[in-house]
Amino acid sequence: MEFLRAFTFMFRDRHWLIKLAETALLVLLCPAPVIGLFCFCALLGYLAEIVHNVSNDYPRPLPAWNHIGEDIGKGAPVLLALVVYHLPPLGLIALLYYLRESLAVSLFGSLTFAGLLAAIMPFLMIYFAFAWSLLAIGLVYYADSWDAGAFYQFSKLLRSMGIHSVLTTQWLVASLAASMLLLLLLPLAPFLFFPVQGYLTGVYGRRLRAAWMAARYANTAPAPRDERNALRFASPEGRAPLPSK
Repeated sequence: MEFLRAFTFMFRDRHWLIKLAETALLVLLCPAPVIGLFCFCALLGYLAEIVHNVSNDYPRPLPAWNHIGEDIGKGAPVLLALVVYHLPPLGLIALLYYLRESLAVSLFGSLTFAGLLAAIMPFLMIYFAFAWSLLAIGLVYYADSWDAGAFYQFSKLLRSMGIHSVLTTQWLVASLAASMLLLLLLPLAPFLFFPVQGYLTGVYGRRLRAAWMAARYANTAPAPRDERNALRFASPEGRAPLPSK
């Protein structure tokens, strides 16, 4: 139900047409030099606002494009986190490109490069799944506090991902399925990506918050009183001590 709602929730907003049209305009401007970078930051900030609204159960979670400067400011830390989280695979890709230029001179070199690429690809896929899951938890924390440092509290993020591995796996599967479905809707995919992924991540944040609250309640709730053992501390036999004369 939540997966399907990610594709339909925006249409419940009375101003959905103008909001999606403005989103589409910013997406179209992304390839432009310089201004495209600001547009992409604004879209990432918009995505973070959707995460915030959905995780807090706002009845109309699709934000309006009223403060684009604020959206750019909120999206810049998300863009920086995207770059930082993808530095290891980017470095590996650069190394592979260098090896391709040096090895692919002969047929043997081409085969060596192809084999190396095939051997590394599964590890890249595992890393991307791990990094995107960690980034999603960081985005949930960031959308809750608007503190850019939330993306880099790695011990906290790893602990949350380990404790809530089932929720994290559910989000990862839903996010990948939504991305593949959006690829089939290519004319609509560019500007639907941000609302859909923002909604799914917001639902993930809402469920994480519910799990945190349940764990906090379990740790602070008083233990049930056992009437049978209430006086057992008084004597080894478990009987109440005789009243003193």
